Amino acid sequence: MRRKITGLSGTLLIYSFVITSLLIIAFILYIKYIPVPQLSLPGYLANLKNSYVISSIEKGSETIPLSTINGFISKDQIEKMYLSAMLRDLPYLLILIIFIFITGAIILSIILQRQQEKQALLLARQLSHIDDNSGIAPGHPAIAKAYSEIKNRLAANALDYVRLSSYVTHEQKNILSLLRAKLQLSGNSELMDDVDKVVDSLDDILTLSASVNSSDMEIIDAALVCADVCDEYKKIYPDIHFDFDDTANYQIAARELWINRAVSNLVSNAIKYGKGRIEVSVSNQKGSIIISVSDEGNGLDDEELEKLFDYRYRVGKLKKDGYGIGLSLVRHVCDLCRGLCWAENKKTGGMVFYMVFPEALTID
Repeated sequence: MRRKITGLSGTLLIYSFVITSLLIIAFILYIKYIPVPQLSLPGYLANLKNSYVISSIEKGSETIPLSTINGFISKDQIEKMYLSAMLRDLPYLLILIIFIFITGAIILSIILQRQQEKQALLLARQLSHIDDNSGIAPGHPAIAKAYSEIKNRLAANALDYVRLSSYVTHEQKNILSLLRAKLQLSGNSELMDDVDKVVDSLDDILTLSASVNSSDMEIIDAALVCADVCDEYKKIYPDIHFDFDDTANYQIAARELWINRAVSNLVSNAIKYGKGRIEVSVSNQKGSIIISVSDEGNGLDDEELEKLFDYRYRVGKLKKDGYGIGLSLVRHVCDLCRGLCWAENKKTGGMVFYMVFPEALTID
């Protein structure tokens, strides 16, 4: 099977062909335009005798008689005349050859540098997507092998991390459940609230440690999850309103824990920083499930809106801890479920946060 000539080999082949062609053309022009040496003959016989001398040399005559001159001119003398004429113009040929090589080397270095930058950018792009299956493996066998080994190693490390965090978190949740039951029997509601906060934090850790894996997905009803979250937060903040169409389909491919923690973080932020009426709604628009959480607090600048979902970003003008890890978890959940999220300022004041997921029936 023939390999296609590309990249560095193709560039060097073209460079060699061009340089060789230019050198051949230079030599042909040099030989073609060498001036005919002039013999020291009388002016009225110069043209005739020079033509006769040249034709005699081409016929191989050893000596060339010139009746107008005493004696003979040998063939060696004529060849020496041609050699001197060639040597006289040889420096120009050397200068031309040096110019061709220097120019070619500069052009070749520029082309190779651009190809190197292109390959570096391609490799960087492939490495940035090494944790998913959308990246294309490098073409060179050695690089492809190293790329595959690094990818497998990272996947194994990520799997070990997920397993460890899941195991530790579940064990901690079991202990906290027992502790909460004992506190409930003793009637210590304040400590129960603290335990619930720790459990929520552990659920956030489980969600953040999750990776994109179709085997982890299940079909859930987003409206039911949002309703559960609203019912839970109404106990501490009664001004929460939930709106949805009970005839629509709200099934998405996700995990109930992920959606629960994402919506809970949005509602929690709305309670802390939004104030006023909080509205949670779920709708199905053209095969997309849209979850929105709006509040009546202060809006944010456009620059802050762009950074809002970055990991541990803190809004400067907020006196409290800021939106922090909660919104980065929301973005992580959307990435896991092939969705997207963003925030907008409302014209009437306050903010609205959106999460959009593909309907489960439309997923490949």
